[in-house]
Amino acid sequence: MRIKTRSLSTQLIVSLGLLLSIFGIMQGVSSYRLALVGVDALLDDRLSTVAARIRDVYEAAIPHRSNGSGNADDIVVVVWTAEHKSPARTTDSAVVFDRNSPTGFSQQFAAHEAWRVYTLVTYDEVIQVGQRISVRVRMAQDSAARALMPIYVLIPAVWIAVYICVRRAFRVLDRLGRRAQAIDSAHLVALPDEGLPVELLPFVSSINRMIQRLDESMRLERDFISDAAHELRTPLTALKLQADNLQGDIAPQNRERFQALRRGIERTSTLVEQLLQLARADAQMTSTPPAALELTALVASVVSELLPIANQKRIDIGASELTPARICATEPDLHAVVKNLVGNALRYTPAGGSIDLRVLAADGYARIEIADTGPGIPEDALPRVFDRFYRVNHGVEGSGLGLAIVRAIVTRYSGRVTLENRHDGVTGLRAVVEIPLLAEDGVRCAEATG
Repeated sequence: MRIKTRSLSTQLIVSLGLLLSIFGIMQGVSSYRLALVGVDALLDDRLSTVAARIRDVYEAAIPHRSNGSGNADDIVVVVWTAEHKSPARTTDSAVVFDRNSPTGFSQQFAAHEAWRVYTLVTYDEVIQVGQRISVRVRMAQDSAARALMPIYVLIPAVWIAVYICVRRAFRVLDRLGRRAQAIDSAHLVALPDEGLPVELLPFVSSINRMIQRLDESMRLERDFISDAAHELRTPLTALKLQADNLQGDIAPQNRERFQALRRGIERTSTLVEQLLQLARADAQMTSTPPAALELTALVASVVSELLPIANQKRIDIGASELTPARICATEPDLHAVVKNLVGNALRYTPAGGSIDLRVLAADGYARIEIADTGPGIPEDALPRVFDRFYRVNHGVEGSGLGLAIVRAIVTRYSGRVTLENRHDGVTGLRAVVEIPLLAEDGVRCAEATG
C-alpha cells in the first residue's frame, strides 16, 4: 500500500491562507455591520438637520402643495400649523405623516410605504422630515458593500503573500534537499550549515555526523578490500606457480587428479577475483576516474577477446549493429559488464548456436543488447537471476556472481540491466544494459557521475 506524501510547504500555505482569510471575512462582516449602523445614524442626522434648517431658515421654500419630485430617493418635508388641519406646507401631497408624533424619530406607514420620520415640535408648528425605509436600506447596503471592497482585494493578496513568504522560507530546505540528494557513497560531502535558521542547525549537524561516520566506515571497507585482494591473490598465485612447476614431475597415473587440482585452483582464483570485483562495485571503488568511453570500441574488444572460446565451442559470435555511443565510465568497469554478459551467453549457448551483440543510442541512453540461442531461463527464475550465488543450471560451471557484478556496476552509473527470454521465434535469452549517454554540452565526465 502506497502512503501519500504531503508537502509541508503546501500545508503551511493552505493553513495560513485559510486562517488569515477567516480573520479577513470576520473583519469584513464586522465592518459591514458597523457600516450599516453608521449609515443609518448618518441618515438620521441628516433628517434632524433638515428639520432644524427648515425651522430656522428655509420654511418659506417649502411649497403649500406639491405632487413630489418623482424621485423616490428624496426626503419628504411636511409642515403643520395650529390653524390648519392638513399640512400647511409639503414637498409631496400624497404623503401625510402623523402630526401627533412627539419630537424625535419614529417608524410610520404612509402612501403604502414604511418611512423613517423625524418630528420637530415647536410652540406654533410641527415640522416632519421623512425618508422611505427601502431607500435607507438600499443606501446603507450600498455603502456597506463599498466598505467591503478592500476585503475582496485583501484576501487574494494575503494568499499571494503567504505563498511567497512560505516559498522563500522553504528555499533553504530545497537547497539542502538538492545537496542531500547528491550524497552517495562516492560523494560523501557534509551539508553546509552557514546561514541556516537555528531550527535547522541540529538536524543538519546530525546529518553531517552521520555522513562522517559513513565516510569512515566506507574508508575501512575500502582498506579491507584492498588488503583482502593482496592477501588472497598472493597464495593463490603461488599455488598456481607451484602446480605449473610440478606438472612435469607428476606420474602418468596421477595426472588426471593433478588436472582436477589445477582446475580447482583456477575456479577458486576466479571466484576470489569475482568476489573482490563485486566488493569494489558495491563500495564504488575504482583505481581510475571515469572518462568519456566509446562503447562500440569496447564491445568489439570484448568480442575479439572471447572469439577463441566461441570458435572452440563452434558458436557464431558477432555484432550486427554498432551505433556510436559515448558514456562516462571507466573501461575496466564496462569491460567487466560486457565480458560477464557475453561469458554467460557463451557458457549456456550450445555448440552451433549464435550470439548477437548490438549497440544503440536513443532517448538519452546507450543500449547494449546481447542475444543468444541458449535454452533461456524459466520465467519464475528471472526475478532471482541477479541474486548473488544464484544459479539456474548447476550443471554448468559458474559461481553465480557474474550477473550480480553486472548489476552493481551498472547501477553505480545510474543505469539499468534487464534479462528476458526471447520472443522472436528463437529460443534464447536477451540481456539489455542501458547507461546514460554522455552529454555533448561540455559537461565534464566527473560532474556527470558525481
